[in-house]
Amino acid sequence: MGLAAAQARLLTITARKADCEFASMSLSHQKLALSRDMENVSNDYQNALNTTKLVYDYYGSGDSDIAVNYDLLMTPSAYNDYYPKTITDSKNRVILNPSLAAAARAAGIPAEGLTGTPSSDVRNAFVEALASTGVITPAKAAAIQSVTYGNTIGLGATTNVTQSMTQISYDDFLNYLQTYGTDTTRGSSSVTFTGAKDKTDTVYEQVYKGGSIVAGNDPSTANISLYELLTTDDVALVYETVRSEQTPILEAAQLQKEVANDVLKWMSEEFMTVLGGVNANDNAIQYAYNAVFDLLYPNSDLNEMANSIGYGGADTDFDETTEYKGNIKGYDISDTMESMGTKVSNGKEDARKMSAATVADKSKGYLGIVYTAKDKEGCHDDGNDRTKVAVNLSNLAQVFLTAYVEFQEGIENTSYSYNRGSIDQAVLYDPEYSDFQFTIAGQTEVESDEDNLYANFYDALFNQICTNGWTENPQIENVEYMTDLFKNGLAFISSIAEDGYYYQGSYSTDRSILEVSDDSAIAVAEAKYNTEKTKIENKEDTIDMKMKNLDTEISSLTTEYESTKQIVTKAIEKSFKRYEA
Repeated sequence: MGLAAAQARLLTITARKADCEFASMSLSHQKLALSRDMENVSNDYQNALNTTKLVYDYYGSGDSDIAVNYDLLMTPSAYNDYYPKTITDSKNRVILNPSLAAAARAAGIPAEGLTGTPSSDVRNAFVEALASTGVITPAKAAAIQSVTYGNTIGLGATTNVTQSMTQISYDDFLNYLQTYGTDTTRGSSSVTFTGAKDKTDTVYEQVYKGGSIVAGNDPSTANISLYELLTTDDVALVYETVRSEQTPILEAAQLQKEVANDVLKWMSEEFMTVLGGVNANDNAIQYAYNAVFDLLYPNSDLNEMANSIGYGGADTDFDETTEYKGNIKGYDISDTMESMGTKVSNGKEDARKMSAATVADKSKGYLGIVYTAKDKEGCHDDGNDRTKVAVNLSNLAQVFLTAYVEFQEGIENTSYSYNRGSIDQAVLYDPEYSDFQFTIAGQTEVESDEDNLYANFYDALFNQICTNGWTENPQIENVEYMTDLFKNGLAFISSIAEDGYYYQGSYSTDRSILEVSDDSAIAVAEAKYNTEKTKIENKEDTIDMKMKNLDTEISSLTTEYESTKQIVTKAIEKSFKRYEA
């Protein structure tokens, strides 16, 4: 081989050897990358072995494979005992899918909820909207609407019941009250007032009826029935005092306690005697109680003031030697009294001349408490000047009746008004202009047919939406998404308890929900692991074979390189010897 040819071959071998070494290095990097891929696949597989899922184990067998999903919890079935297991957020708002959210909007239920349960008309509108959005069929909606609205389901009651109920007129209602009325003690079907004179503080308690005193300064009693209060307009309870330097606020607070603690409680019991046993009636009576109570206690200051006063006089919180000219314990008397009721006399002479009977008569035109006072502080500096406060019990009974009817007809569309003030400004229930029918209950039977079960379910859901509010989540029906919300503490499950109320809790505390290993997910992960592992191993085998071939070629090129290098060296030496000769 000539020198030039040998040198060219040497260069070719060097270049090829470099290419092989570079290819071998690249293959080594690929093998390292495959090692990292294999590590990631192994980690994914190990994580998948810990994958769990939520199953609905209604029967407690421990082998259920029913995945927890939105429809299972929020659609009536035997699996949820026909009570919705509402999915709620951290604010206890019910999370609704688009269909249920559309029904809530159509019924006019605001996202923040209502102050209580509305009328059956709103419930029926909600049921109609469920049909229009495809949640239930129109036939099922009509069947649910035929069942009496259970406005306490989930709010203290666990069953939707069908009752043997009778509709009666207002006259019939009065006849029931008259029939039940007896001259017994306070808290029964008539209330007993004892008119008396406290000799220590000279405080008088008097009862006026028809302009005449029926229980006066000397110990005497008067029995007043609810029938009398509703059929007359002039039964009044009066407190008066001849106590020196006294303010009317003490007597007013005593009067408040007398009415709130005894008369109002008795009035509620009288309504319950005739109308009790019907869930809607019970709620309406409580609503009426609160309405009348608010007339007696228009602000928190007076509530606190009344709680600090003992029955019949002031306790040690009120210093009898103090001149009550401006305020009591920091309360401005004039402002407090004006918030309590209305002043029916002005000046010392007017106050002296106005008899208790006149003040009682004045109370007939007022919802709340009326009083006499000398000046804006409400004080009397003459021991013979009598402070007088009065409340018309007939008016309170009319407000109670009005609030009861208002609740039954639907407070959201009320035309009634009964704020503290002149009765001429109030709009009270008048049977002559109303066709309202009172409902009395007969025998109660729990129904278990499908229509009642469905009504039970959707009434409970409706009540929770109204009382707690709601929020829409279009993804909530995705099982994986919903499960992640539960596991991450972003959603909760609220279930009905034996006491008829819903309580919010974690999915892990629900007796019907189990968290188990997700065998399906693990099997999929294992199959993926085996597939990826095989792919990586095949790629590694291919790389190993290529690297082995490159190693062989590099070894061969190294040998040829050394041989060619010797040829070049010898050729050069021979050339030098020729020229030396």
